[in-house]
Amino acid sequence: MKLFSDSSIIRGIGYSLVFILCVNCKKDFNPTNPSQPLAESISALGGENVATSGLASQTRTATFLNNLNNFQEVFGDQGYPRAKAEYVAADDGKYASTRKLSANGISHSMLALQGFGFTIPDNATIENIAVRVRRFKTGNPAIGDYFLSVMQRVQCGVGQPCTYGVFWTYLDDYPGRMYPNTETEYIFSQRGSGTNGGFNHDQAYIWTPAIVNHQYFGVRIDSYPPSGKGSVVVNYDLVEITIEYSLP
Repeated sequence: MKLFSDSSIIRGIGYSLVFILCVNCKKDFNPTNPSQPLAESISALGGENVATSGLASQTRTATFLNNLNNFQEVFGDQGYPRAKAEYVAADDGKYASTRKLSANGISHSMLALQGFGFTIPDNATIENIAVRVRRFKTGNPAIGDYFLSVMQRVQCGVGQPCTYGVFWTYLDDYPGRMYPNTETEYIFSQRGSGTNGGFNHDQAYIWTPAIVNHQYFGVRIDSYPPSGKGSVVVNYDLVEITIEYSLP
């Protein structure tokens, strides 16, 4: 006895093919969600993040702390007698700390970090530079930045790399200028070029791959003498620089 006719079998096969095609169409269809970014960040080797939009970034920490360009000979210990670069390479509770600073009008500290090892391509355009710090003070006297600046590779004066780009100074009112009593994170960001550089914010600057890739490139943070009775210690847990750049 023949349960199905030839035409029924053919129709069944046809229906199956149509069903399979419809399922595949639904799987391939992926409507764009306007709330989701189109460019997705991709993690790459060497601390480099590459974005599909053509932007990229590198984040590095220092390999020199107050001991490049004869800093020790010129400025002594700069207030950080036992600090090492690895103490500010991670948010890990290991601190680069100053000696006890007294409010006597001449006691201050200088933190100079260099040797970040950036490898920005020569044909890139620097879009932004951000300095991320985690710091606090222990002790009653108030203390804060005299100035905070990124340094370029060209030396000036007595073996001291020139400061360059945007300065954050004691004359400015910005978050983090005064050091807090508990560890706090701050980010100091500047564009790749501008006309607001220098201590008085009136100098032109332009960051290039040649400058930021050099071992002399880094960050310098000078504190002013503390005010108040007693002594104070400044502690840094992390200092890192992120450079964002675009490629042609």
